[in-house]
Amino acid sequence: PSENTNLQSQPPPEEWNYGATAAPVSPGPFVPVPASKSGPPRRDYLIAAVLCYGNLINFMDWFVVPGILLDIKNYFNLSDGDTGLLHTVFILCYMVSAPIFGYLSDRYNRKIILGAGIFFWSGVTLGSSFISESYSWIFFLSRGLVGIGTASYSTVAPTIIADLFEEGKRTTMLSIFYIFIPVGSGLGYVLAAGMANAMEDWHWAFRITPCMGVLALVLLILLVPHRTQRRTAAHRALSISGTIRVAAEKPGVRRAAKTTWCQDVLSLAKNWSFVWSSLGLTAMAFVTGALGIWVPLFLHRAQIVQGLVTPCCQEPCNSSN
Repeated sequence: PSENTNLQSQPPPEEWNYGATAAPVSPGPFVPVPASKSGPPRRDYLIAAVLCYGNLINFMDWFVVPGILLDIKNYFNLSDGDTGLLHTVFILCYMVSAPIFGYLSDRYNRKIILGAGIFFWSGVTLGSSFISESYSWIFFLSRGLVGIGTASYSTVAPTIIADLFEEGKRTTMLSIFYIFIPVGSGLGYVLAAGMANAMEDWHWAFRITPCMGVLALVLLILLVPHRTQRRTAAHRALSISGTIRVAAEKPGVRRAAKTTWCQDVLSLAKNWSFVWSSLGLTAMAFVTGALGIWVPLFLHRAQIVQGLVTPCCQEPCNSSN
């Protein structure tokens, strides 16, 4: 309750400083920031629900390929190395583009970035379902483009939720948001295998999530505001290093300039909690990603060796694993 009393007041919205770091400014007087007594309105929960739905289909799209990996491998006549490269292209494009979208979302309209990302990855996913077997390189390219589109969503959506809710509620809402990573991943397997078996054509697995993406885009346009009010403005003023560098509202005080991308990255690199958390998550994602891609194919081959199933020579292959 008393932690807000030593925080400086936040400048008006048009003078907010963006980025991880900010140039030092003349210190202003400490102004108490009263704690909010009212909880977030229902509209905020509705906005969070829309963003959670987007995260669901985001990760469903990630794991459509592993759900029908054997069909794709046979259709394009891919080796194991080429099959592994298929997801490597996706991850590399995601990894490179995510910091870029993080920088852009800190300075430009996040709703537009979210909407463009959903539209882009849904369109590319739909288009990839019409690629013929002689153009496998286009399919590889499409997965890389999907990685770019999904990076725009995964980096921006959590920041909107963080702005909508105060610290206690924020943790809960972000936990719910991230729960849809494993839920969406699992549903991606189910969707891919189910559609391939029902339609007897694996291409249909790539035509469902784009339809769900259109719904997410409509909900985003109708329900998510262009700007979200930062409910804990004083706490959001904390820089990565943990120090407040926002000048109090005082005539004649020079505001801090917007920072560059390199300044933001250097500031993050000095935050060892962030660095070690990122390295730990990278190691975990490496293991779970490898298992998620290869275990269904491994189980299929183990069953062939044991004589439980026969090799798949025509589509659709058995995706029960």
